[in-house]
Amino acid sequence: MHRPVVTIIIPAYNAARFIAEAINSVLNQTVKNIELIIVDDGSTDGQNAIIEKIISDDKRARLISQRNSGVSAARNKGIEMSRGQYLAFLDADDVWLPDNLTLKIEKFAQHDYGLVHSNGEVIDENGIPTGTILEGREGFLLDDLLLWNGTQIPGPSSILVKKTVIEETGLFDTRLSTSADQDFFIRVSAKYEIGKTDNISWRYRIHNSNMHKNISAMEHDVLLLYDKAGNMGLFRDERFRKKCIANMYMILARSWAGDGGNYLRGIGFLLRSVKTRPAQVIKLVQESFDRFTTVFSR
Repeated sequence: MHRPVVTIIIPAYNAARFIAEAINSVLNQTVKNIELIIVDDGSTDGQNAIIEKIISDDKRARLISQRNSGVSAARNKGIEMSRGQYLAFLDADDVWLPDNLTLKIEKFAQHDYGLVHSNGEVIDENGIPTGTILEGREGFLLDDLLLWNGTQIPGPSSILVKKTVIEETGLFDTRLSTSADQDFFIRVSAKYEIGKTDNISWRYRIHNSNMHKNISAMEHDVLLLYDKAGNMGLFRDERFRKKCIANMYMILARSWAGDGGNYLRGIGFLLRSVKTRPAQVIKLVQESFDRFTTVFSR
């Protein structure tokens, strides 16, 4: 077999319900010169029997097992064993459309991007579209990523990245879970321009086990992430750093008060946001006024 153009890494933990669809969406790509590395992260739900049955007749795919060590360690294991010029990551509950890799390789041919991503369609646990489309952006995205200024790169299942870029910017941080991909995007964006195709080429599945619902893990991760960014000198000045940190505290406040159902902790992060950047008070007043006028005008 010739050296694969793309190595696809699927980290899989107790993903028996969705893993078959994810694997088949990779093996059915229009790009055929690939290798698929599925990293079982200590699963106990019988998913490996499903995996082995699907890949038994396809020499492009292999299953690797490790003790439960988290999604970052699973991705890193796949990276270490990869042979492709490009690397792609697919979460075990997401799905690619057949031309996903082709579109991104064509985009790379246009410019020296660090990574390329695409739009994604949100589906429910049964694979039914919710009507929501995940759209990111193109260009030099570091400042917007640090500001948490909307979606810049929709998620790890959306990206294709050069292996040389990962060798330069580093592996996924095993201390992180819910924000490991955000940390990775920030490090790549600190050195490279980001490319985007406007096509919908993958599907993001929402269900009760999604990691983003774990607000405690999210809090741990984003506090560490912004500490790392500061140590790496990624904030262009102190005023900008305070704005980024204040926005991060505001996101945590909303997350705790909303998905987390902990209003007291939410208020605590709200106060930290205002203390870090008093101008947040003006922003809060404006948002409240906009919501009021929207409701009142109906």
